[in-house]
Amino acid sequence: MSRHKSPPSTLRILVACSPTYRNRRAIMEALGSIFIDTIEQQREYYYYACPAIAEILDDGMFNRSVFHELTPGAGAEEAKAKALKFAYIVVGGDDAFATKIVSDIGGPDTMLVRLT
Repeated sequence: MSRHKSPPSTLRILVACSPTYRNRRAIMEALGSIFIDTIEQQREYYYYACPAIAEILDDGMFNRSVFHELTPGAGAEEAKAKALKFAYIVVGGDDAFATKIVSDIGGPDTMLVRLT
């Protein structure tokens, strides 16, 4: 009898920053930390467009092709994001913004990385 390894689960990570959030260094540090913590797992990255993530992707700090853009919103867009069952949500912006993102699409097992 042979032993089969189950395929690794894919961790989904969302970067959600408010339009006024500009600390790209904090985003890069958070993503680097998540990468190191989950080095043996497959990851999918998603983001809501904001100036800080746009600068990171435009500068080539991370490969744009591994990031999938989502459109924030209610209804079908919110349901689509919630169905992805994010393992991590990296949130930058004011408390009201962060609270809304987490309550709208976070799940019971979602890890929150709160950026300042």
